[in-house]
Amino acid sequence: MEERDNETGNGYHEPARNGSGTTVVIFLAILAVLLALGGALLLRQLLSAKHDSQVAASEIRIVNDEKELLLIQLDELEERYSLLETTNQELETQLAAERRRVRQLRAQLHGEGGTGDGAGVEQYRERIEELEAQLETYRNQLEIAESENNVLTGENAQIRETLAQTSARNQQLESRTEELEEQVDKASILTISNLEGTALRERRRGDEPTDRAKRTDKIRICFTINENLVANPGNYDFFIRLINPLNQVMTLSPDNTLEFEGETIQYSLKRTVNFQNSSQEVCMVWDQDERFEKGYYNIVVFSEGREVGYKLFQLD
Repeated sequence: MEERDNETGNGYHEPARNGSGTTVVIFLAILAVLLALGGALLLRQLLSAKHDSQVAASEIRIVNDEKELLLIQLDELEERYSLLETTNQELETQLAAERRRVRQLRAQLHGEGGTGDGAGVEQYRERIEELEAQLETYRNQLEIAESENNVLTGENAQIRETLAQTSARNQQLESRTEELEEQVDKASILTISNLEGTALRERRRGDEPTDRAKRTDKIRICFTINENLVANPGNYDFFIRLINPLNQVMTLSPDNTLEFEGETIQYSLKRTVNFQNSSQEVCMVWDQDERFEKGYYNIVVFSEGREVGYKLFQLD
């Protein structure tokens, strides 16, 4: 009887041991699943971080490559400026100033280091494009200076003749209307010449020129609006931006601003001119109570949202 009871007792304890083993197995299985999920998440994060690092490195290489190309472009631009030669002292001074701007831009680009962002590179590219455009302007000025006056007169006569023929044949040339309108727009853009900045000293008998900063009381800026028989006669605004040797725009009010190439910039003087197609001289005077600084002064003239003139002069 006792033996049967022992056997019976052993029968009751056996299921308890089996249940404990099953719990451990389930626990280990759950733990393994959690470890697998955690490992998968960690692997995914590592792969994502590696991908982001590779993308960043690729972007840096692209920016650096673009900077190298810009430096090559600046070298070529400086060489092209050096090839421009002229006996005109005024124009040679302007070319020297532009060559300095090229060297300064190269130094700034070198100073950026080996890394940078696309926005910075784009700004350098825009400034290089401005220098290239200015180079073309100087080249055109040299060509005009070396040409005979009758060549320019002949070109103007040819433009007038072309416009007269276009008016007579307008119905027959409807397919070319858009192209001709574009040509007329370009021809109607006002240009200036003979841009000069003169420091003046006030005297009882009248103002007299000076090149000394401490004697300067005012600066007179004059230029000639070139004849343009294609432009519409009427009022045109001309803005002068006078920059002192401290690279500060000399202005009477912070509200004196104009729009240029998508930016709002300050100007120093403004004059509204009634243009009637023939050439005319325009002069403006900058007067201030403070003393004038020694060094180079930049004069930039704007009209109709375009830069139409640039001049550099020095006060000792």
